[in-house]
Amino acid sequence: MKILIIGSMGFIGSHAYKYFSAKHQVWGADVVPNPGADNYYQLEKTDTDYTPVFNKHTFDICINASGNGSVPISINKPVFDFELNVTNTIKLLDAIRIHSPACKFINMSSAAVYGNPPSLPVTEDLPLKPMSPYGWHKLYAEQICKEYYYMYNLQTINLRLFSVYGEGLKKQLFWDTYQKCQSAKEIELFGSGNETRDFIYIGDLMKALECVVHRGLFNGEAINVSSGIETTIKEAATIFCASVDEKIKLKFNNIVKPGDPFHWRADISTLCGWGFAPHTTIQDGLKNTAQWLKQYHGA
Repeated sequence: MKILIIGSMGFIGSHAYKYFSAKHQVWGADVVPNPGADNYYQLEKTDTDYTPVFNKHTFDICINASGNGSVPISINKPVFDFELNVTNTIKLLDAIRIHSPACKFINMSSAAVYGNPPSLPVTEDLPLKPMSPYGWHKLYAEQICKEYYYMYNLQTINLRLFSVYGEGLKKQLFWDTYQKCQSAKEIELFGSGNETRDFIYIGDLMKALECVVHRGLFNGEAINVSSGIETTIKEAATIFCASVDEKIKLKFNNIVKPGDPFHWRADISTLCGWGFAPHTTIQDGLKNTAQWLKQYHGA
């Protein structure tokens, strides 16, 4: 298959590029320069035009791993977030509609569309009540994918990613915690520590993507993608810090950041029905993450 990955220089996109390159012809596209790379398109940062990409090649799959992934940035710069997560999605889909209508489109959405779910596990049919511009914009992008399926028969699917982590992620909980570990033996984190997340290791996400590529219905639907396991922030941070430095002590400031939900655990029965099973424990995944961070920072 010929696979195009938009956002191929980012965390998820770079892993997807490497993973699918083992068995398929893969092209990457991003706003970051990548001199000397084969099968790579550098995109404009503003007013992005995807037409040249689809003019030159016919792709079987397009994975959209681009966009803004920061809730705080979306709160402070909602128009910026809208342009990256909504405008670019419809531009991509319209380029596919015009130039490559047989290309299947995988859109990276987010569990942020759920907000604070009324019950657990979170099923795909729960009411959607985003708590941030980021969550709202991910929901708009989902609706656009559904629109292009119903109006133009484009094959689209939305993946509601929960808390993805692993080597290469240079933001969020574990990256921030590592930075604090470098300058203090007692570190402070937001919240109470009793908040929960459903973490999925980047390697397992790649397996999930492969299941979607081969078994997904591509009928505009949205499916949950995670491990299906609920872990407290305190437990995850404790495991991570032990992998960085066993002498690190944790405390929580009980301050809840805007846009942060309290509890998440995904129902992943749809994805499991397509052959997915998470293999990496939170202990092993965080050990790998800590090891990568040490190497990245030259520790």
